[in-house]
Amino acid sequence: MENETRKEIDLLDVIKSAGRGIANACKKVGHFLGWLMRLAFQEKWIVGGFLLAGILAGAFLSKNRVYRAEAEIRINLHDVYYYKNLIDPMYNQCRYHDWEQIGSDLQLTPDEAKCITNVQTFFYIDDLIDGTPNGIDYDNKFNPKDTLSAIMSDRLRLVVDATDTTLFSKLDTCFKYFLLQNLQVVKENQLRKKQLDERIRAIEDEKFLLDSLRKKEYFKSKESVQLSTDKMVLVERERKLYHNEVLALENQRQELIWERDVCPDGILFTSKFEINPHPRNFWLKQCFIFGCLFLFLGLAIAALKIKREDIKTYLKKGL
Repeated sequence: MENETRKEIDLLDVIKSAGRGIANACKKVGHFLGWLMRLAFQEKWIVGGFLLAGILAGAFLSKNRVYRAEAEIRINLHDVYYYKNLIDPMYNQCRYHDWEQIGSDLQLTPDEAKCITNVQTFFYIDDLIDGTPNGIDYDNKFNPKDTLSAIMSDRLRLVVDATDTTLFSKLDTCFKYFLLQNLQVVKENQLRKKQLDERIRAIEDEKFLLDSLRKKEYFKSKESVQLSTDKMVLVERERKLYHNEVLALENQRQELIWERDVCPDGILFTSKFEINPHPRNFWLKQCFIFGCLFLFLGLAIAALKIKREDIKTYLKKGL
């Protein structure tokens, strides 16, 4: 009983200490904010100047509106990692303004290439591993050790930012050209189509053979003598078996023809780029972001000005 009472007292002491710590932290934060307000008032020309400069910088940077568009690439050749590695270098090319390389890759003029500000690719995630996409890994947080979900190997999300929305209408053709000019992709696609044609011919030959056997069995049964009931049942079963096999082969043949003719190049854009009507750099948002950044910078410079004598004294102290 005494131990339980002591534990209760210790717990109360911990709660009281935590409460005092939180209260002291709030007081310190309040004092610091009050000090910043006094600093901003005393050095209003410095702080106000930086704030105004930040707002103007945000307004200037939002002058050329940047819009985002996305498209899905369906892949029937190789895997998503291969195509992601082909496209991802464009991200750095946009950052370092390598417009010449971007224009050359996408068959765009230099002025059109300058309109592209960002290119990125993201994986589709299948949470139940049932072949159905459940989301897109925009944050690149997929855990490869997760056994309950997987990266889909037959599709990839392509995201492009540009200042000219009319450019999006032909970007699917441009990216398709870029991906299909890769020599490895060309060789593998030629081999894929050759193998599909061979498989289709093999199925057609097998179908022809089964049709011939079915006709042969049919005429043999017609020419034979009167069959017993048991023999007639067996013949009927054989005919149904032939029919099911022919039907299964025809289904396989149609699937292979679909794969060959619907996606002849190995990759397919399922739609045109879908444009988000809201710009990425909306002027109010940009002004707020840059205004806050420059405000903090102005406060820092004002604090250095106020404390410059203390800083000099500290620097002159011996070690």
